[in-house]
Amino acid sequence: MGRRAVKIKNPKVILTEWIPFGKNYMTEFIDRITLKEYQRKRIKYFTASEKKDIKDRAIFETSEYQTTVNIIDFIPETSVKFTAEMRGDGKKDVFIYVDYLGRCIYASEIIKAGDEEDVISLDNLSFIIPDLILDSSRIMSHLIASPQRYLLETLYGEIKVYKHVTVLTETEVVINEDTLVEISQVIGAVKNIIEIDNGLIIFGDFGIFISNPNPEKFEKFIYYYPFIRSITGVSRDLFFKLNTIASKLEVISSTLESGVDLEDITEIRGELSRIDRELAVIEIVCGYLKEIIEFLNNAYPPNFGDFDLMILEKVEAERKLKRLNYRIAEIENILASNSSLATSLARLLTTISEDLERKIANQLAENTKYQVAIGEAMEVLEIGIFGVYALEAAHVLLLTSGKEEILQHTKIFGFPLEFWIILAVTILGVYIGKIVIEYRKKKILEE
Repeated sequence: MGRRAVKIKNPKVILTEWIPFGKNYMTEFIDRITLKEYQRKRIKYFTASEKKDIKDRAIFETSEYQTTVNIIDFIPETSVKFTAEMRGDGKKDVFIYVDYLGRCIYASEIIKAGDEEDVISLDNLSFIIPDLILDSSRIMSHLIASPQRYLLETLYGEIKVYKHVTVLTETEVVINEDTLVEISQVIGAVKNIIEIDNGLIIFGDFGIFISNPNPEKFEKFIYYYPFIRSITGVSRDLFFKLNTIASKLEVISSTLESGVDLEDITEIRGELSRIDRELAVIEIVCGYLKEIIEFLNNAYPPNFGDFDLMILEKVEAERKLKRLNYRIAEIENILASNSSLATSLARLLTTISEDLERKIANQLAENTKYQVAIGEAMEVLEIGIFGVYALEAAHVLLLTSGKEEILQHTKIFGFPLEFWIILAVTILGVYIGKIVIEYRKKKILEE
């Protein structure tokens, strides 16, 4: 007998993520999506399109999809609420909340998935959630400032595919082995289950599943606790990123110890440059996280009712916030260690590069001296060849002139005139050869 599909009525999906913000970025974000349209009709026109015929319509458009954006409310420098219509296989209205802590919440009620309406199977819901994650990431990527986008892209690539998932339903769910397998499709491997107020809160690797006759009563809990889990996820990402960088630095260190050439130096210098940028981004993000975690710890417990505080106590929210302090301290230590090692390797690489360049320069100087010596020897040889040619020419002329015997009887300083003629012609040939070679060298140098 096959596994029976778990179906839930009108599930609500809430995605939570952290994006580096702060009050300055929050002010810019609110100004960007509201402008003066909020004062007039509480609707913001925002578009990345070059089309002019849509300028009076409230839409958000990219090359792949269009989304209507309606501003609900905002508090200057603090938070903004708006709705967006995501258009894909089916239209999905999504509520979006963003505040200066970097808390980004995306909420949507799923009324249709595939051929199912109102009552949705978790199988189909598991396909809807990735679409929501990608669509919300695309929207935020266009809305946030370029420095924020740079930080996220350095950590996660072009699109961030991870968000904390919370699923709410009023449908009663009976826990058994098959049910847990179904639920794990949308929140990851199940880690903990809490029975509370005629319902269940099921915790997975990357999400929470809440089944309760009145799921709306968990609103404040969902606002608060998934944000802690999102920050925990980001701190974990930073930790893994730093470990990856440490492995890269270890490989670079081993490579430098084993010896490198100029091509390796260029490649290693590029890798160290990329690592330096990543470390700078991690340092900035770690600074943001540290401030937020300190704020959340100092402000704990939040100003919630007894019911929400009771749930936070059950899930040990305070202990997890305090543990985040240690995680950030650990990240700072590893960051400092990696930065120090990267700096040391950069200096070592510079020293090796300078030594290698000095050796190459010395070798080139020696080669140049050698080549100059060979060149000078060749010049002497060519000049001598000119002399030999002149000697041979003079000898041939004397032989063919028929006056060789007469010249032998005529002597100057005890040597026959033939000797002096040959000597003079040879010297003249050497001189002409020298002039010709110097002229050729001068012409080549001028060119």
